[in-house]
Amino acid sequence: MSTSSRIYLDHNATSPARPEVIDAVSQAMRIVGNASAPHAHGRAARNLVSQAREALGLAMGVCAQDIYFTSGGTEGANTAIHSAVSAGCKRLLVSSLDHPASIRAAEDAGVKLEMVPSMRSGILDVAWLKDTLENWDVADGRPFVSTTAANSETGVIQPVEAIIDLVHEHNGLVLVDAVQALGKTSLLVQPDYMCVSAHKIGGPMGIGALYVSPDAPYSAFMQGGGQERRRRAGTINVAGASGFHAALKALQDITHIRFLRNTLEAGLKAMEPKLVIFGEEEDRLPNTSFFAVPDAANNTLMMNLDLHGVSVSTGMACSSGKVGASRAVTAMRRSDEAPKGAIRISLGYDSTQSDVDGFLGAWAKIRKLTSFVVSPDDACANIQEEKVG
Repeated sequence: MSTSSRIYLDHNATSPARPEVIDAVSQAMRIVGNASAPHAHGRAARNLVSQAREALGLAMGVCAQDIYFTSGGTEGANTAIHSAVSAGCKRLLVSSLDHPASIRAAEDAGVKLEMVPSMRSGILDVAWLKDTLENWDVADGRPFVSTTAANSETGVIQPVEAIIDLVHEHNGLVLVDAVQALGKTSLLVQPDYMCVSAHKIGGPMGIGALYVSPDAPYSAFMQGGGQERRRRAGTINVAGASGFHAALKALQDITHIRFLRNTLEAGLKAMEPKLVIFGEEEDRLPNTSFFAVPDAANNTLMMNLDLHGVSVSTGMACSSGKVGASRAVTAMRRSDEAPKGAIRISLGYDSTQSDVDGFLGAWAKIRKLTSFVVSPDDACANIQEEKVG
């Protein structure tokens, strides 16, 4: 089966490059010149980078001049943690719901590390954080806290604004990993560091960005030339920046994505009386559903869906394929509800009702539903009536 005929429901891992992004990258690659060069060819390349930076500033809700381009979210998170430790932070508080990029960077930083616990709902335990900050040992330097804007597995949106206010009250630094949130929810917050990545919104792989507040300490993660105002050495990825810009311009209202996600979950609930949807009671990214059926292994379900032409995930792309509870499920202390793992569905800009119907049909076949269980078609019809009403 060709990939063009398959159903793709793994946008949180990567979203397919938008047609306008492919065109923008192709056109940018025809421009001759290094963006750091002072001559006309260099200025033409640099202009594309500047336009992308301005668009990114608007999308992130920050000043464009405080943004520099990176290879992706992983580099951004690593750079922020490196900068904080270099500035004297000797104790890092990292969300247990964070991406491994932040967690592993903190583990390798050579300073104290504590994981900020999550509540069962999938929300970070702000009360724990408040108590920890109020009892902070000044010998540990400035507090540093890392959190995601939204968890990549459950899609649960974190109380980022409250976390930032709390940490700043104690003269601390905050890193917000907004990789999954960009283009899906508001980013009108002012952390000290914020990282994003293009390929999650249909942009090119291999380019992201890091915002650094003017008041935040910064230490270059790589050494070399003076590119990006001496913050990120290496030849600037002009084609990547141009593709990122095209993806940002293509962003649009995604209310219909939420409807598709809700339709899919309604269909699953009709077929699965023991279905558990993690974070369902909280505000989530409109495209994400992370669920488990206690009697089936997630790897088995994922492989069978793959055989039926449906691409899904068992969690974060870096962890997909591993047996057992996910990082998020473990942090939420709900492994008992997903003893054999969970499945993540993540929709995107090109997802359709046909994709949802195809997934539910494949699921029904895999689960060998009996005749008395509500069919996927009936479940979809019910939610269609809700929309009309």
